Amino acid sequence: AERWSIPVATTLRAKGVFPEDHELSLGVFGYAGTRHATDAILNGELDVLLVLGSGFNERDTMHWTLRERTKAVMIHVNTDMNELTAHGDLGHVVPGSCHAFLDMMQERAEVIAPALHIGQVRRREWLAQIKVGPRLYDIENCSRSAPPIHPATAIAALRKALPRNGVVLVDSGAHRAFAGHYWTAYEPRTYISATNLGPMGWAVPAAIGAQCALPERRVAVITGDGCMQMHGIEVQTAARYRLPIIYLVINNGALGNVWLRARQYGDLPAELTSIPDHDWAGFARSLGAQGFTVRDPGELDSVFQKALAAGTTAVIDVKADKNCPTPVYDFNAGAWAWSYHE
Repeated sequence: AERWSIPVATTLRAKGVFPEDHELSLGVFGYAGTRHATDAILNGELDVLLVLGSGFNERDTMHWTLRERTKAVMIHVNTDMNELTAHGDLGHVVPGSCHAFLDMMQERAEVIAPALHIGQVRRREWLAQIKVGPRLYDIENCSRSAPPIHPATAIAALRKALPRNGVVLVDSGAHRAFAGHYWTAYEPRTYISATNLGPMGWAVPAAIGAQCALPERRVAVITGDGCMQMHGIEVQTAARYRLPIIYLVINNGALGNVWLRARQYGDLPAELTSIPDHDWAGFARSLGAQGFTVRDPGELDSVFQKALAAGTTAVIDVKADKNCPTPVYDFNAGAWAWSYHE
């Protein structure tokens, strides 16, 4: 769901109803969601859930857990009637633009603010109780110092290096779960993912469009070696026009998200979902881009700085650990709750 628009949030903050922006966000809910967001929506104390422009599919609802566990009254605003009607009775539906809905709230801020002000103290207490617990799972993986490199460590290093208004495009695979959980976005439209479709390799060429549309911004891609096998050749287009895109390749020698499940069924399924360790830095250089190989987590910061300063397309081949469970614990728990198996 989208956050409050800037005018609405600003007006209500000025009236003392809401805290500052950084206190409003509890993170992603659903697949790879944060513990804070999951607690807020499912702990039974939420009164109203306003859903702006989001669907109610399996990933967004954390394997349908939202339907069963939330006690909140839901208001669902969407221009897509299929999204509004496809999942049964999920509260009050508003066919229309989220922008128009927020504009309407802005126009009625004088009416809304006093009612919200009454519950301000309890709302702050409620948020404080949620934030006492950890926000993320396995946070230690963001700074793991031993090779092979944990995907969360590489993603955390990219977040540290990329400007706050930088745009990141996240490809499809296990790295999408790590990015969704550990990445912090500071502005709208700076985190782009084809989450519902899951097309592997799409982010490699999509970043070219993003960089051309936003030449003043830094653009980065979080992708995997499986995705690079599918659409990695599009790095040539970026390099030909010297677009300063940074491609972070989580190279774990596997189709990671599938391998994590397939290995449970024996050596053959694990072998069928493993792939060779290609030299993606050498591949990038052959296409006219800069190429960097990183095996030691301690080198990530300096390599990202070199890539940012390169002035052209840069591919960073991070030799990563594939034996890293994705942070989708709440989602998996929801799936087990719906399972017919004992």
